[in-house]
Amino acid sequence: RCLDVAASDGFWSFELARRGAKEVLSVDLPDATQQDYSGPPRDEPGRSEGSGRANQAFAVVKAATGLPVERVDGSVYDLEQLDLGTFDFVFMGNILLHLRDPILALQQVRKVTTGEFLSLEAISLPQTVLRPLSPTGQFALGDENRFWTPNLKGHRRLVEAGGFEITSAGGPLLQPFGPFWPRWPSSRPRSLHEVTYWLFTRQFGAAMGWVRSRPRD
Repeated sequence: RCLDVAASDGFWSFELARRGAKEVLSVDLPDATQQDYSGPPRDEPGRSEGSGRANQAFAVVKAATGLPVERVDGSVYDLEQLDLGTFDFVFMGNILLHLRDPILALQQVRKVTTGEFLSLEAISLPQTVLRPLSPTGQFALGDENRFWTPNLKGHRRLVEAGGFEITSAGGPLLQPFGPFWPRWPSSRPRSLHEVTYWLFTRQFGAAMGWVRSRPRD
């Protein structure tokens, strides 16, 4: 049994099934207003934008492939309350940086994991270079869709704090962007952060780290 947490449209969920998983559950929130958010209140106009899109995309892929993946509407914070049982393999990718309480989320994942947990997350490359031996985080000022971005050491420490024992880890690696994203800005960048994004991140990819782990007794 496999679980893909905060699965969005289910890319990794379907990949798990394609690689032979007997059963795959794909969990995410269908309502964008229920997501963690550092911007305006939930009832602000525009907050619901994107609601239902991931479920629609998931349904299209499932109909096209026929792969045995089940969609479950829910939050990572509520995994225990969703009564999904336990899993031999749990995957969670690119979600911790969006959460107000990443350790609580990882503790919830720990409660449903009996086998292996794989975490793939965006990391702060500057913090990783400047403080490679210390777990640190970069606060995303002005970005309403993220909170803290850990450095490589910080990502590993978060997984440990969530109740896991690390078996192997790697990174930083660069995850390239697809052609959907513009390659160059349409107007002059207004900050050093934007200059760094367009000159490095967009051209070469976002810095990532991965951790394989098992529940700690």
